[in-house]
Amino acid sequence: MHTLIVYCHPYEMSFCHAMLEALIDRYEREGVPYEVIDPHADGFDPVLSRDELAVYNAGTALDPLVTRYQQLIAGANRLVFIFPIWWNDMPAMLKGWLDKVMLAGFSWEATGAGLKGTLTYIESAEVYTASSNPTAFIREQTGDAIQRMFIDGTLWQLGICHGTWENFGGMDLSTPEERAAFLDKLAGR
Repeated sequence: MHTLIVYCHPYEMSFCHAMLEALIDRYEREGVPYEVIDPHADGFDPVLSRDELAVYNAGTALDPLVTRYQQLIAGANRLVFIFPIWWNDMPAMLKGWLDKVMLAGFSWEATGAGLKGTLTYIESAEVYTASSNPTAFIREQTGDAIQRMFIDGTLWQLGICHGTWENFGGMDLSTPEERAAFLDKLAGR
């Protein structure tokens, strides 16, 4: 199984970066082939320009990074997303990445009754996040955007039917031991 990790955090000292390192450690020990997309490190511009919007419905990518990302996705059968939850949702960089990369013809087709996802070769998507709010608060009080909108909405519409989400909630008040235990779990230790 070829795994593509989409890591979306601008700060290399973040807990999300530690999650990325834990997963990479696990994949390397287990011999899992993987690649990492890091839009921040790549200097990716998540804003759709006027020119990009003019060719959006044709599925045309004007940014060479979009073409590269699409090639990486096409070569994967598992996606892993790592990002912080900011204001109860994904960061703007990841939202913009989805807007620009998941183009018509590449990841979906219009049917007149909704979108038909074409990423059906992606067997599963795993989403790992960290948040200041406890996970129960995100699920029960703020609309459960990661599960309901991202996994059950966006990824499902793209043709990815199996998605899981694991959040390290309560980040700000967590202990070093709690953080280490979560990372050990991710690393398969």
